[in-house]
Amino acid sequence: MIHPSATGTNRENQGMRDRLVQVIVLVEDLDTVQKVLEGRGFTVAQGGRHPGRGTANLIVAFGQQYLELLAIVDEGEAMASPQGRPVLDALSTRGPGLARWSVEPDDLQATAERVGLPIEHRERVLPRGPTVRWRAVGVDLTWREPWRCAFMTWDDPRLHPARTDVVHPNGARGFARLDVAAPDRSAALDWLGGTVPDRVQLTATANVPGPATLLVDTPTGAVPFDTTGL
Repeated sequence: MIHPSATGTNRENQGMRDRLVQVIVLVEDLDTVQKVLEGRGFTVAQGGRHPGRGTANLIVAFGQQYLELLAIVDEGEAMASPQGRPVLDALSTRGPGLARWSVEPDDLQATAERVGLPIEHRERVLPRGPTVRWRAVGVDLTWREPWRCAFMTWDDPRLHPARTDVVHPNGARGFARLDVAAPDRSAALDWLGGTVPDRVQLTATANVPGPATLLVDTPTGAVPFDTTGL
């Protein structure tokens, strides 16, 4: 059971605020996507495989946030995995494009208790060897209802995917704004604990809920992230 929040005011009074940390774009071929994004002036890193889930990713890091390009690399493995199957379903029903978003809370345990869901332990093996481990709340639910964010924290801050010292030739330096289409603003605010994270804007929708538009911060202003060709 998901419990609605009545703590939004308290969170603001205590100075607590969840931070937009991740936006996921579903893609079909990682090699093609890496070439396209590098051609557009982004620095792209190999993210590695998610063991047993049939998925792998690329990472575009911005210091405080990161863009994840996620693909199915083993359909059979994804179909057999409780964590891979929601990704496969999302790709087959919605197709490539903006798919999901996550925030990094100040207190993941409190967040889990508030929404009434367990903390899950997840991991990804980097191409160079280390394993990135993180804890998450609500990931599988958010694939089905992508107007909701997932909540994530990383076990080792040194392996946090956003906190990589990279320079993008196009000058990109982070997320300027993420527009999230929510069928019910009140329900979305309850899920978020009463406070919308900085750089997130909830918009109304009649048809397709979830991340709708991502604007990237550049020296010349906010520029829409183009998913064409990904």
